[in-house]
Amino acid sequence: MRLEDFLEQKGSEYAHFDPKRAPAILRFLPHLSHLRCKIIHIVGTNGKGSVGRFLSLLLRQRGLNVGHFSSPHLLYFNERFWLNGKNVSLEELDRAFLSLNPKILQEASYFEVLTFLALEVFRECDYFVCEAGLGGEFDSTTTCTKPILTLFTSISLDHQEFLGESLEAIARTKLNAMSKRAILGIQSFSCVVKIAKEVAESKKTQLSVLDSKDISEAIKQYCSKNAYPKYQQENLALAYYAFEDLGYRGDILNLPRLDLQGRMQQVFSNVWVDVAHNVGGAKAILENFSKDKYILVYNSYKDKDPKAILEVLKPIIQSVEIFVLNHPRIMPKEDLEQILKILEIPYREFSFLKEKEKYLVCGSFSVGGEFLRKFRI
Repeated sequence: MRLEDFLEQKGSEYAHFDPKRAPAILRFLPHLSHLRCKIIHIVGTNGKGSVGRFLSLLLRQRGLNVGHFSSPHLLYFNERFWLNGKNVSLEELDRAFLSLNPKILQEASYFEVLTFLALEVFRECDYFVCEAGLGGEFDSTTTCTKPILTLFTSISLDHQEFLGESLEAIARTKLNAMSKRAILGIQSFSCVVKIAKEVAESKKTQLSVLDSKDISEAIKQYCSKNAYPKYQQENLALAYYAFEDLGYRGDILNLPRLDLQGRMQQVFSNVWVDVAHNVGGAKAILENFSKDKYILVYNSYKDKDPKAILEVLKPIIQSVEIFVLNHPRIMPKEDLEQILKILEIPYREFSFLKEKEKYLVCGSFSVGGEFLRKFRI
């Protein structure tokens, strides 16, 4: 059986958290419990993909053998598996999947299957940079790995139906994934720092806490040279601090460009795509696109908070064009239209791009991915 066919049977990517399920399956895959690679685990709400890729590029710059597992993907699921500068081929992933024995993985969720696959594909690397899914302490990347270092990106409200209704509950769930060494990236909320220190004390973790002073001039110059938004300075600062914590020094100014799609990506002269899907992501967009008005090409999952996101973005919205998607998690169109009416934002259904208008595409990874696919980008 092909991996793609197997995953299609799994349905939703994030099944109900059962912290015992993935470790129980791992017992039937004993070779994945004793890996050659050193694991760096990345947990948080926003910026996990960027931090992981920046760190992977830094390690690769030193000639190390590096694997990076990220999620979700925009176009093809092999985007989640990056090895030494390029995505692992679908054929290689199929071979790795068959070597794991699909029967053993029958009870695993979609994301758990990919976690085991990442462990298999990257087990001989020097470093395996492993991004958590939406969770923290109950995520399969937490329950099935033994990282030497945990990195925490910006933590804010998201996935409340899985992680808790309050920021404090979400932060604690994520921070409970902390290993014996951890670095807390720059945070927007002081309560996250407070909880991180409490968790570190209870786990006897060596915790470093970053702030804006950790953004070096070299980081600012690199991000300016590549026209990256301010939040990427914070992500690179976390990645570089981790790189130094591992005992290395690197050349930030000659680091390759970030090779992840959908992160404030300018795809045409008048069109930008960003995978922002929560209030924190919307605030980052507002900070970087505050000078003009844009047509927002948008849709939202029904388990998100589009009203709060659109309220944040309203100062830069000229109008909204609803990007219609056939996806089980997408909000009914009439519900989104009702929100837009309440917010008094003009809207219509997206059909085509106009040369003289400026567009910002966001709302979810699915919106970004389908837009890129539609225009063959």
